[in-house]
Amino acid sequence: MKHSWKLTTLLMAASLSVGCGGGAKPWETVYPVKGSVKFDGKPVIGAQVVLFPVDTKVPEEIRPTATTGPDGTFEVGTHDAKDGAPAGEYKVAIVWHPLVPTESGPVRGDNKLPPKYAAPNTSDLTASVKPEATGVTLTSFELKK
Repeated sequence: MKHSWKLTTLLMAASLSVGCGGGAKPWETVYPVKGSVKFDGKPVIGAQVVLFPVDTKVPEEIRPTATTGPDGTFEVGTHDAKDGAPAGEYKVAIVWHPLVPTESGPVRGDNKLPPKYAAPNTSDLTASVKPEATGVTLTSFELKK
């Protein structure tokens, strides 16, 4: 009887772990996503790109994001920088706040893109990420005034 508490604890732990499996959630697996942003035909440097899942079951903290580089290109990250995005359909929002030099150092300026691109409910931009382990989803956005 002395060891019965150990056996009980072991059996309880084993039974709890059986119910915890359930497999990975769809948003835990990500796939490479690269793209570019141009405004009036020119690359946008330093724009923030945010993908908003159309699937309402995806938790709010799952919002793949990227920042465009010197040539306007970007790589999306969800859990880590540039790790990709979960498969699915997305509405896309993009803002571009170039740094403005001031006497005390650079500060974030006003959004230089049309306001409609700043929110997923007003933007007409979309992206589709396919669950392909060997491919890269390319998403390019040609923004207009």
